[in-house]
Amino acid sequence: MIVQAAPGPNTQPQGQWRRRRVSGNAPTLLRVSSWAIGNQLESVEDFALAIGRSILVLPIIMFVVAYPMFTIGSGRDSEKYTRFPHKCYEYPKHALNQLDAAPNASQWIKGQRKDDGDKTYITKGEQSRLLRPRALVVFCNNAWEVVEDGSFSGPYVFISFAAAQYQKPAPTDENPEKTELDKDAIDRRARKLTLHHGMEAYWADFHCRAEQQPEATDDVHRFCDVTRGAEMVCVVLPDHSPQALVFFGQRLWCLPEILLARDHKVNVCTPNKDDVDMIEKVDIMEFTHRSWARRLTPSNEIIHDGNNEMFRLLAEHYTGSLTLTRLELIQISLEALKSRQFTEFQRGDIAYALMTLLTKRPRMDPSDTEEQALARLSLANDSDSIVERMACMDGIRIKGKPAWFNLEDDMGAKMWDIQPLCQVAGVCYDGSLILDGAHAISIRWKDIPRICSTRRLSWKKLGANYALRSGPLWLIVGIACVAAQGSTRALGAFFLVLAIVLLLTAPFSVKVLHGGKVWGSSPWLIGFEGTLPIEEIEHLTFGNAIGRLQYTPSSGPYCTGKARERIGSEPQYNVADLPQGHRLFTLIDTGTMSVTVFSAERPPSVALLAGKEGGMLRTILCSYERSTNGLRKECVLRMETPMWDLSDAIGWVKLT
Repeated sequence: MIVQAAPGPNTQPQGQWRRRRVSGNAPTLLRVSSWAIGNQLESVEDFALAIGRSILVLPIIMFVVAYPMFTIGSGRDSEKYTRFPHKCYEYPKHALNQLDAAPNASQWIKGQRKDDGDKTYITKGEQSRLLRPRALVVFCNNAWEVVEDGSFSGPYVFISFAAAQYQKPAPTDENPEKTELDKDAIDRRARKLTLHHGMEAYWADFHCRAEQQPEATDDVHRFCDVTRGAEMVCVVLPDHSPQALVFFGQRLWCLPEILLARDHKVNVCTPNKDDVDMIEKVDIMEFTHRSWARRLTPSNEIIHDGNNEMFRLLAEHYTGSLTLTRLELIQISLEALKSRQFTEFQRGDIAYALMTLLTKRPRMDPSDTEEQALARLSLANDSDSIVERMACMDGIRIKGKPAWFNLEDDMGAKMWDIQPLCQVAGVCYDGSLILDGAHAISIRWKDIPRICSTRRLSWKKLGANYALRSGPLWLIVGIACVAAQGSTRALGAFFLVLAIVLLLTAPFSVKVLHGGKVWGSSPWLIGFEGTLPIEEIEHLTFGNAIGRLQYTPSSGPYCTGKARERIGSEPQYNVADLPQGHRLFTLIDTGTMSVTVFSAERPPSVALLAGKEGGMLRTILCSYERSTNGLRKECVLRMETPMWDLSDAIGWVKLT
C-alpha cells in the first residue's frame, strides 16, 4: 500500500506501507498562476515580482490554453464517492437466518475444557423455559431426599450462597491445600429455614444441578427460572458482618438471583447457634448500597466502587418504579455483570449470565468467545440492534478482542443515541461480524486526484475568460496593423498595448476563473499520514487557497469549533497522548469540503457508513486485510448526512 505522508514532527516511523510525499493534481493553469501572483500584493515590490513572474509563466499559460488536452489530470467527474468493490463469501458460525448457515454445519460440538472434552453439546436451537425445577430437596417421611421426577409440586425455597464462603479443607497427596464445599453446613441451615417458613422443599445448586455435562451447564443457565418460581430467596451468609454481604454481592450469579426474587425481597440469613438463622427481609433496592456498589479491599475494608447509579437503575427497573428500554436494560446489565467476580467456566460466561435476564436463550456453544456469545444472544433476542450499535461506537481496541465490542464511546455518545443503518447477518468463527446494508467508500491514499468542481458563471468570469483567450489574438492583430503602412499603425499600437496588458494579467484572469464559491465538486475521500496547515492542504488539492476547505467541528475527538458558529477550527491534539500504537492521519472530504484529523494504527482504506447519531453519520474507518478478506476496524468518525446519498450500498462485509 502506498500512503502519502506529510513531512514534520507528527510523522512516526514508517509502518507496513510505503510512503510518498503528499502531492496534488490541481490544474496546471491555476498552479502556475498562483505561483506567479503569490498570495498577497501589498507593496510595489510585490507587484513588480508578480509582473516578472507573469512574464516567465506566460508561455506555459498560452500553451495550456491552446492545447488543454496535455494537462488532463487523474481525477474523474462523478456525482458519487468511489465505491468499494468487495463481497464476503465466508459462511457465518452463527447466522441470523439459518438459510445462510453452512450446508454442512454441525449441530453438535465437543467440550473445550479438560473435564468435558469427551462430552457433546447441542449448539442449535433454544433452551426451553423450566416450568418447575428439574430437582428439589424434599422433606418426606421424616427424611430429606433429592426428588428428580417432578412429583413434588409444592412451594420451595431458593438457597443462595457464595461457594467461596463455605470451603473446608480436603487435602490430597497431590494438593495438600485443596478445599471443597461444606455442603453439610449449608444443608443444616437450609433445612431449618425451609421448615421454619412452613415449606417442605428447597433448591440448592449442589443437590439440584446435574453432575454431568452438558446437563449441568443447562441447569446453570436456567436457574433463573428456578429463582422466578421460588416462594422466596434465602441468602445464606457465614456470619453477621457487613463484609459477608458485600462478598456475596460480588458474585457474578448473585445479581440475577436477587433481581429475579419474588416480591422484590430476599431473606438475608445469618447463623444462630442451635436454632433457626436470624432472618432479615431486605428489599432489593437496599442491595445497591449494602452490597452491589461496594467492594472489599485486601485488608477487608468496605469501599465504594462507583457503580451506585448502575445498580440502582437495575433495582428500580425490577421493582417496577421505572422502566428501562430493552437497549438500556441490556447495556446496563452487561456493564453490571462485567463488574462482578467469577471463576471462568466458559469464555462466554458473561453473555450466559446476561441471558438469564432475557427472553430467548440460545443453546451454549462451548467454543464461543465472550463476544461471539454476546453477538449470538443479540441475534436471538429483540435487543434493539445492540451489536450494530456497539460496532458504531469508537473505543480503544483491546488486544485479543474484536474492535466492534465497545460499551463506551470516545465521542460521548450512549448506545441508545445511535441509530443503526445496517444489520448484522451473522458472527464468524474468528469473532468478526458480517454486516449487510452499510454504505462503503474507498479512501484514496496514493495522491490527491484532480478535483472537478462546479461554479456559477458570472460577468466577471466571462470577462476573465475573454481576456485570457483573446490576448494572443489582439497581439497578432496589433503586430499586423503596426507592420502595415498607413493609418492603421496607431490602431495597431493600441491593440499591442491591449494585448500586453491582457497577457500580463493572464494569471489574474486564471485566478478569477477558478475562484469564487464552489457549488459542487466530485466527491472523494483522500487521506495522508500526518498533518498540514489547511491552507497548504487546499493549495495541494485545488491549486490555490481561498478558503474552500474547513476543519470539521465535531467529527472526532480532536475536532474543535469556533465559539459562536458551528465552524471547525484548528484541531487540538498532543502526539504524546495518542493511544498506544496510533499515529495521526488527515482525511480530506471534497464532497463536503471538510478536513478531519484522526488517529489510528493503520491507514484506513474503507469508510463504512453504518449508523446515525446526533444528526451525523457514524462512519467506521477500516483497513483491508487480504488474508481474511475482511475489514479491520481502526476508528469511528462522525460525517455529514448528505454523504449517505452520495455513496453506494454494499452487501455482506466482514468486520473485525
